[in-house]
Amino acid sequence: MFRVWNKATVAILLLVVLFPVHHMAAEKSNNYYALNSQNGMSSNCVLQMLQLNDGRMVVVTDKAVDVYDGLRFSSVAIDTTQWVGVPGYIGATHLFADAQDRLWMKQWGRLYCLNLRTMQWLKERNWTAADFFITSDGETWLLHGRQLVNSASQHVLHLPTEAGNLQDVVSHSDSVYTFFSTGQLAVYLKNGHMAYLSEAYDEHLRDKYANTSLVVHGADGCFYQVRTGNGGSVLQSFSPKTHQWHQLLTSATWMHTLTPTPTGMLYLTTSDGYLSINTSTGEKHSYRELHLPDGTTLTTGINTVWIDREGGIWLGTYNNGLLYTSPLSGIFDTQPIDIQVAPILTTIYLHGQPLQVGHDYDGHILLKVTPPYTQHLTFSHDQNSLAFRFSTMNYVRPRSTCYRYRFSGDTGQWHTLSADSASHLVDDKGVFYLPLVSLSPGDYTLEVMATTNPSHWEGATVRRITFTIRPPWWQTPLSYLLYVCVAIAAIAATFRLYQRRLQRKQREDMLLLRIHNLVEQVNQYEQTEAVVVLNDPDSSASTISKPEPTAQEKEFMARATQLVEQHITDPTYNVERLAADLCMERTGLYKRLTNLMQQPPVAFIRSIRLHRAAAMLQRGDMSVTEIAEHTGFCSTSYFSKCFQKEFGCKPSEYLDK
Repeated sequence: MFRVWNKATVAILLLVVLFPVHHMAAEKSNNYYALNSQNGMSSNCVLQMLQLNDGRMVVVTDKAVDVYDGLRFSSVAIDTTQWVGVPGYIGATHLFADAQDRLWMKQWGRLYCLNLRTMQWLKERNWTAADFFITSDGETWLLHGRQLVNSASQHVLHLPTEAGNLQDVVSHSDSVYTFFSTGQLAVYLKNGHMAYLSEAYDEHLRDKYANTSLVVHGADGCFYQVRTGNGGSVLQSFSPKTHQWHQLLTSATWMHTLTPTPTGMLYLTTSDGYLSINTSTGEKHSYRELHLPDGTTLTTGINTVWIDREGGIWLGTYNNGLLYTSPLSGIFDTQPIDIQVAPILTTIYLHGQPLQVGHDYDGHILLKVTPPYTQHLTFSHDQNSLAFRFSTMNYVRPRSTCYRYRFSGDTGQWHTLSADSASHLVDDKGVFYLPLVSLSPGDYTLEVMATTNPSHWEGATVRRITFTIRPPWWQTPLSYLLYVCVAIAAIAATFRLYQRRLQRKQREDMLLLRIHNLVEQVNQYEQTEAVVVLNDPDSSASTISKPEPTAQEKEFMARATQLVEQHITDPTYNVERLAADLCMERTGLYKRLTNLMQQPPVAFIRSIRLHRAAAMLQRGDMSVTEIAEHTGFCSTSYFSKCFQKEFGCKPSEYLDK
């Protein structure tokens, strides 16, 4: 832990060391990049910094938490109502990042929690812990009285009562190291048993350095601790191997931030200057001024320092925002650099407009987390023109950044791009912008890698994002099922209608055949009776002759016959139309024709058509097909069938018969 003292003006000396050289020459001091409120920061007063796992930098100012993705700052104002008390912590800003993408910030007895995925503050309503710690292995520890509890495993470490206030918790190997305000160190095994208790200095020095503590783990395996108190500050180291403490530096003024490097250097900011310490040799260097790119000289206001994973040095100031430099800054621009970078998804565009977290798009929330955490998206069929923008944390020479990407919507092959590529998808700032326009419905995968050495891609971090473009409703499986159901229903209805017509036709044919048989029987009976009358002069004619139709019945028969004759070429002229022309109902017509003609209306109409056809056959000037058409039959086959039933022979045989 560390402490920031808000005093009017604090004089700071500056030392920046380029690896493995232990000092910075004056001519190198202009290789600094300034990032401040003009670049989108919420404030130029920087309190603390932290690098996230994906490479982005978290910067806490006096107003907000800023997250820098290599391209721009995303800020969320500090909500002074969303905190819980941690009375066991006395000190300035201290940051932790956990495995759930949450940023925890301790400030003067208060604990804040920021969800980095949504950039929203969270508040634990049932908080009872006196202090809060997250170790480098991602484990969370809560302080309850003299018990330190692992929130995941619920292992309890019983702290020694005489050791004072717990200030730092560090996990290393299979042990947990707890640092106290008395300068004591209690080491615990993972099973909860205390292995040993060690003291950094004599008891008479405890009050002198009892206020704050900041512990870092050095490249040599030792722990380095800065302690402050009413008597000034002390920088000391502890070796887990030998269990020995060593004092490296004491000062009557305040020491602020301590940062180790992979090469065994320590950077330390104090109220008297900026120090670099070689942990191997103990050699120390201090510098009093920093020359900025604009020609100005900075001698005050350096508050905090951070070494990122690319080896770059971040300096936080009270009044000038961020300053950045790198051990690679002095390399001639045409020479290649090889630093590890990873692609960061900074923005997702829909039809040219950037998506915002929680914003409603046509009734749907498309982006529920910020772009760096987005893994999958779902769009409607008309939301099919997208673009993705990526950046890296390459501040030394951003134009040297190269990207590789492959997209399942094209050939699926890797494409390599840089600022020199003809496609111009990568700009001079190392920003990669990939548009994907007019995509068809389906599932897609986009994979992106980044490097500063285009010859080496093995082991590069792959940023993968998947998205789905839904088809329109008329192309969904449910709609296809509906189409099939409608088609089946239409086929069934057509078949049913055809079946009903076929059954009706069969009934009419059967009835017509019966009428034809009855007519033949009547004709045979009349012929028989006529022979009897001729052969028997004494027989009474009145007893064998049929009743003579009345004049009204004759007129009705003539009228019906005339109507059929008038429409004999119309195949649609049926019983309904005949009944309508006679101003009768179908049932009435059926009864009357049956009584008079001993045949139903359908047979009556067909008989007239067939007799007309027979007459036309006798003339011999038309073919069978033409006669069938002129007598109202829909097909020649059906005409031949009816003709044979009526006359006992086919139309082609009629003249011969």
